[in-house]
Amino acid sequence: MATGGALKQMWQSIVNAVGGIFGTDQNDIDEATGLSVYEKNLIRSSWDQAMKNKKEFGVGVFFKLFAKDNPSQDLFEQLRDIPLEELKTNKKMKAHAMRVMASLQTLVDGLDEPELLMEMLRNVAKTHRGQKVFQRHYEILGEVLIAQFEEDFKNKFTPKMRDAWLKAYGVMVKGIMEEYDELGMQTHDSDDEKTTSSTKPTEPTIETTERESPECCKVTGLSVCEKDLIRKSWVHFMKNKNENATLLIINLFKMSEGAQDQFQKFKDTNPDDLVDDIRVRSHGLRVIAALNSVVDNLDDTDCLVDMLQHVAHSHHPRGPTKRHFKDLGGVVVATLDHAVGKKFTEDTKNAWVKAYTVILSVIEKEYDTIDGNANEDKVPDAEAKRNEEIRANGDVKKANTEE
Repeated sequence: MATGGALKQMWQSIVNAVGGIFGTDQNDIDEATGLSVYEKNLIRSSWDQAMKNKKEFGVGVFFKLFAKDNPSQDLFEQLRDIPLEELKTNKKMKAHAMRVMASLQTLVDGLDEPELLMEMLRNVAKTHRGQKVFQRHYEILGEVLIAQFEEDFKNKFTPKMRDAWLKAYGVMVKGIMEEYDELGMQTHDSDDEKTTSSTKPTEPTIETTERESPECCKVTGLSVCEKDLIRKSWVHFMKNKNENATLLIINLFKMSEGAQDQFQKFKDTNPDDLVDDIRVRSHGLRVIAALNSVVDNLDDTDCLVDMLQHVAHSHHPRGPTKRHFKDLGGVVVATLDHAVGKKFTEDTKNAWVKAYTVILSVIEKEYDTIDGNANEDKVPDAEAKRNEEIRANGDVKKANTEE
């Protein structure tokens, strides 16, 4: 009788043989990442398991990060003063964990497309510009990510899975650091640079979540049936997410006046000529990842609101207006209609419109809050300027009188 090791070896030989028949050898090495087909499959299978309980998994990762490297917590102003033991149940912690899980999902999705993967890694670097996130932070995040896999899956997270993740994560960190160098960003911190500051989002303007009644959610107004329609249509949409990601951005450029001008790299280009542009697909996948987090959190409105506030804060300085976000709602519905086809019924469309109305209201309110804070900051400056002018005029008049 064959031993366990012999059975594994025999099974791997069968997998390789079958893969060879269809033109794929499990031992083929991707020159760009150094990962074999087999290693990529190990990463995907373990990630799929983690995504079944993504919120708890993500929170666990960041709890371990802050426990291992407490100064890292100071990088997040919203989480900075919260005791470590309270973080696991904190709504802002959950929201940030979901954003990071969504980002990691796009990286896992890009394992077979090095050009797409590198574009995504470049974006990771750009979004952390000025936030004092350095190479050591990414490396520690990798360590606690592996620790969370080991804690959750015990011996099911095999040494080969661990090695595959270490190799893949090393490629990711290398790609991010290369973009740091390209942008002239600092890759290592000094002793006196342990914290960062950012505009702090306001507390949610929507009431704190209570679990919905069987009829409708008190916060979103969505019924259980409407949420189910949204989730089912989203599953169909995600079956072809790469193509739909591109379609979403092309539709945005065509349907929202001035939206394309927000992207310097796409400005003055016919949208139809961007269909095969990897950068368009990369951005579309990031938008889809954000929408996926919305769908995932329809029952957790605290987390949902916090994520949408973050969207407002991350986009406000770049130029997109409230009108652009309003237009995006129509674009999302139109893209879903095209992608889902006959299964995108009138009831499903109405459910999405209702859901996006909630999304838009949170983002618009947060934009108003940001603008209000900015205007308050300008008042003292304006008063100081007027006082300076009055003093200057008074000095001139005084001089004229003396003459």
